[in-house]
Amino acid sequence: MRILDIDLDFFLNKIVFWKKDNKRLNEKEYIPWKKEKLIDFLENQCGLSTNNKIKGRIVKKHHEAFYFWKELIIKNELAIPFEIVHIDAHADLGLGDLSYKYIMENLLHKPVNKRNCPDSKYICEGNYLAFSIANRWVSKLTYITHPKGGNDLLKEHFMNYDINSGYIQMKKMKDADNPNSIISLEPKVKFEKIPLADFKDNGDFDYIVLAISPRYTPKRANVLIPVFKKYINEI
Repeated sequence: MRILDIDLDFFLNKIVFWKKDNKRLNEKEYIPWKKEKLIDFLENQCGLSTNNKIKGRIVKKHHEAFYFWKELIIKNELAIPFEIVHIDAHADLGLGDLSYKYIMENLLHKPVNKRNCPDSKYICEGNYLAFSIANRWVSKLTYITHPKGGNDLLKEHFMNYDINSGYIQMKKMKDADNPNSIISLEPKVKFEKIPLADFKDNGDFDYIVLAISPRYTPKRANVLIPVFKKYINEI
């Protein structure tokens, strides 16, 4: 199964990193795409059609996607492992926080069926994909990068600590900061990074998630949400 995982912050002229407050972005500095450009992208690059809406959910913060997928898995409506196509200004693999230590030193020490209730103080909109992979939900992650982004990968989660290896491979460790303390390796997850201009899909997605991400978008970007809704059968 395949999921199209989208963040509204992708559709801006530039990206903000390391944001500390919860205020919306400056509307004069961060400019959203025109509606016509978004429609062209959704139809001609994502392969979507208003005549064939895809089931999905619009969330406020992107880590709500983790709980949406968990809900679908419990209902036997989402088979694991599944593929994620992640269209976002950020990789959401945990760069900039300490979730990697919690995942490596704690979460991965638990049986797989006990990992889907992570400590809420660690999971957030900037790392939920790492938690999804730690649950062995994901078979492949494709990261579609913003023209001014894509350099925010966390090497600790990649096979051999190499972000160019083509695989994410998480590590159960005694000390996440000591490469010699690896206890065992998780299954490999294929990883691909594709620039916006090179992305092209046939649209055979089973579910869509759209995150509004208020901290990382200006209020005026909300005018794009009704455009997305034309392609989503909200559940």
